[in-house]
Amino acid sequence: MKLVITFVAGAALFLAPLPAQAESAAKNPVSALKAQLKAGKGVRFTDASAFVGSINKDPLVRRKGVVQFGKKGIVASDVRGTFASPLFEGHTTKPERTIIIGKDAWRSGGSLAERLPKGKTWYKTFSLFNMGTVSSLFGQVVSPLEPATLAELVKRSKRSGSSYTGTITFERLSNISPWFRETIGLTRSTEATVAYTLTVDRKGLPSKLKTSWVATDLAAIPSWEEKTVVTETRYTGWGAKVSIKQPPKSQVTSKLED
Repeated sequence: MKLVITFVAGAALFLAPLPAQAESAAKNPVSALKAQLKAGKGVRFTDASAFVGSINKDPLVRRKGVVQFGKKGIVASDVRGTFASPLFEGHTTKPERTIIIGKDAWRSGGSLAERLPKGKTWYKTFSLFNMGTVSSLFGQVVSPLEPATLAELVKRSKRSGSSYTGTITFERLSNISPWFRETIGLTRSTEATVAYTLTVDRKGLPSKLKTSWVATDLAAIPSWEEKTVVTETRYTGWGAKVSIKQPPKSQVTSKLED
């Protein structure tokens, strides 16, 4: 399997450049992250994803969201996804949104909107951090918001100033990362390898993550076979007060129409 580490020009211009970072990260990233794991606190993120060599000038998918922490890690999230162009024939490009609290999830928009009963805007289902929507197929597969995952990224990397560059296999991610296990619907392969560059801020907290991996043995969309998926994620607002709430019950259903 080919490992694509270099980001092509079109894929590298997803988001505006970050402010200049200090030459060295003074604090240990894992310790810095653990200090953020407090009830009612969280962080915001944005994703921009595409295929390497895509003819689109903009990313195929953009996501933005907020993650809420508890003492042991992520306890809730609210994520929205939008499309720059159709991903495959017959796909709707309506924006999507997923709210997750514990083991429960509420989905809205996208192709799901056409199957909701009249007067309902949300479908209640089970919790998966990233899965359940089409835009989630392009979600970031690596989460530096998990202490164990962040520790592994740092351990496997070569550090240059505030950046950590390395590779990690899907198999290893599957063993240590709940986020990854709940994102894996795009591919069944455990042989793929993710190339990554993680940048941290002056406090040692993740500020940007670029990943690149080759999609193989796809569970969802065979036409994407052997395409290289590039995702760039930014993390901002560390330590902000976050309180994610479920949608109004009057707008929620647990049944979809045919």
